[in-house]
Amino acid sequence: MRLALRRRLTTWQIYLIAAWIAQFFAIAGFSAVFPFLPFYIRELGVTDPEQITLWAGMLTSTSAIAMALIAPFWGWIADRRGRKLMVVRATFGGSIVMTAMALVTNVQQLFILRLLQGLLTGTISAFMALVTSFVPETEAGFALGMMQMAVYAGNTLGPLIGGFAADHLGYRGTFVLTGVFLFLAGILTVLGIKESTRPSKSSSPQGTLIGQASAIVHQPQIIAVMLIIGGFYTASAITVPTLPLFVESLLGSAALVNTNTGTIYGLRALTSALAAGFIGRLADRLGSRPLMILSLAGAAVALAGHALAPNYAVLVLSSLAAGLFIGGLLPCANAILARLSSADQRGMIFGFSSSINALGNAIGPMLGASAASAWGLRASFWLAAGLLGALSAWAGAAVRRADPPSRPTI
Repeated sequence: MRLALRRRLTTWQIYLIAAWIAQFFAIAGFSAVFPFLPFYIRELGVTDPEQITLWAGMLTSTSAIAMALIAPFWGWIADRRGRKLMVVRATFGGSIVMTAMALVTNVQQLFILRLLQGLLTGTISAFMALVTSFVPETEAGFALGMMQMAVYAGNTLGPLIGGFAADHLGYRGTFVLTGVFLFLAGILTVLGIKESTRPSKSSSPQGTLIGQASAIVHQPQIIAVMLIIGGFYTASAITVPTLPLFVESLLGSAALVNTNTGTIYGLRALTSALAAGFIGRLADRLGSRPLMILSLAGAAVALAGHALAPNYAVLVLSSLAAGLFIGGLLPCANAILARLSSADQRGMIFGFSSSINALGNAIGPMLGASAASAWGLRASFWLAAGLLGALSAWAGAAVRRADPPSRPTI
């Protein structure tokens, strides 16, 4: 049976399966610490609630900012030395750092390790660049959709695993477990994936970090798509600080507000994961550009539905719709990036995109909180919907056709 299955799968499909599992382990490992990070800070000796909140915010933002600054450099190295090497760096580096977090004795040491985490990791963009090196161009949408599904699945199950492990293994034991997850991701990459594209080792000015960055900046369609993805991350993050309060206002009580808010996030992640693979496959046949525009417009309408929701049931339904369109956007946009870029600059392009996304995740909550403070909780959803609608219109005007030269038959 195993031999028969292997004969039915092509080499790139086997590599994709290995990459999917490795990405899932990596994302699940990183996200497993989210449920208990404030409590770990308290265990390290910080007892003032305001200080705990401050440190939790600093630890979260520090890693994201560090990753935003370093991602283009790692992408440039990937183009010159190999994309698989960068995945190995991100997974094994993450394994070492996460395991070391189990050994810290104060919050300052944890802060330094979170900074190192941001500088050393970045598995999402690294895997995206690696997958485009061995997947046929006509299957890019499907492959990137499957990898996005792995991200959603890891972000969904990781916190559940982390919360369960923290209750049974303790906080330090859970950090060790996350290190094991990332180590397994690295082993799967080393043993299960072979990179197909030869890295560029050009010594010309265009091959330098500044030269490559300049070449990318002068490609307006690539810049447009990266900004569209970054704008999407900004819009998604706008509602993060206000959603729990909005759920509470619809329920009329604080009872079970955490459960009901978690249900919305979980359902959205589930539908996003299911949509990512399906729409990614559909994009290879119908085209990534129209489906990207449709996904942005659909997500805008769904978030407007959030703003108009008269009760919790309608909010749940609009969240399910948002998940479908959100899941379809990133595979289409990333496939366009892959098709617009040359093989020797793809790693850096995904690195730049990762930086813009991290900045969007940092800016979005501040915009949402400001809008809610000035005009009420529903204003944050209107702001996110308006931004997504504007991005949909801009995508139609700024991004020309970027689909594979031929389509696979069904």
